[in-house]
Amino acid sequence: MAPVRPHGWADSDQIAKALCALETPTEYSSKTINLDQSHPPTPDGTGRPTNFQTVAPGIYRSSYPQFVHFEKLEDLELKTIITFVPAPLELDYSNFISTSGIIHHQIPILANKKADVFTSADIVHQVLELMLDPNNYPMLIHCNKGKHRTGCMTACFRKVCGWTDEAALEEYVKYSTPKDREFDKAFIKRFDPAPLKPLALERGYVGGVYKQPIGDTQISERSTMTVYTNNSVSTYENDDGDVQHEYQDRVRKRNNEIMESTWLWSHR
Repeated sequence: MAPVRPHGWADSDQIAKALCALETPTEYSSKTINLDQSHPPTPDGTGRPTNFQTVAPGIYRSSYPQFVHFEKLEDLELKTIITFVPAPLELDYSNFISTSGIIHHQIPILANKKADVFTSADIVHQVLELMLDPNNYPMLIHCNKGKHRTGCMTACFRKVCGWTDEAALEEYVKYSTPKDREFDKAFIKRFDPAPLKPLALERGYVGGVYKQPIGDTQISERSTMTVYTNNSVSTYENDDGDVQHEYQDRVRKRNNEIMESTWLWSHR
């Protein structure tokens, strides 16, 4: 018996097939970028950006950070931030990034609102290559609302890590509700993870803590607001018998050395 899919997936299947005929998206100088009307949501009082979630150990996703969020974000000791919206950074946010010593990448991702306007594979690969490097952790990725563009990039990351289209879409819908987009879902389905699979395998991003969960419950548990640190990435055999990758263990040790030397210097 064929699996029952949530409402709207059949439409996204048809859209994805139609979009595969398009060779290149509209250029980044398009009016879609220049006239982006999206805005960050009003702070919800938690101290963290709206839609803040853990993607995987060392990777977080959220809406656009605002002044009231900086104190909580400091606790994460972020090393890298990737911003998916094209507008110049707010001055207080820019100051927070620079004074915290955070490496910032602004990589505009097009909103999937039209069939002929979508982000190229090269740009998506640029984002994912940053996400697939533990040297960049702890990392925050965000757009304005933390739903659509962030959801699409997270879904592409999941597919590279071995998740099925259905599981990646389920997570996208979970965090974009009540306004998930058919063109977003088509974009996710159309994305081909094959070119980045060798890198993901080499660096231990397939299996272990990155493997696809089974059912709604595990997706919810994995996407809680738990704060992971660099110590979460190491070489060991977990309860499922999965051995964490040596490459990530080397990065963790190097990060710990840097953190220890920084602590000693600050307490002289």
